[in-house]
Amino acid sequence: MPRRADINSILILGAGPIIIGQACEFDYSGAQACQALKEEGYRVILVNSNPATIMTDPSMADATYIEPVKWRIIEKIIEKERPDAILPTKGGQTGTQLRTRSKSAWYFG
Repeated sequence: MPRRADINSILILGAGPIIIGQACEFDYSGAQACQALKEEGYRVILVNSNPATIMTDPSMADATYIEPVKWRIIEKIIEKERPDAILPTKGGQTGTQLRTRSKSAWYFG
């Protein structure tokens, strides 16, 4: 699939704290997403509250925020970073629930 010219930066929501049966799989897939997107030339912005993950390695993203994956925090990061797209699906239930509960769903297209 060709790189989209209208997207330069992507905000990825991490899974946050380890939850049995959830976070490890999403940490691995999120790390793979970070690498693939960077290889395609996108600027990757990562938010994850768990510093002990593969995703939060400094080489994985262009900007990493070790912050709670909560809407009020995400909104501030969006205002600062101005991403062109948000990828909530790498955050497992955390990212998906944040997306569905958001009062500002327009951010998520």
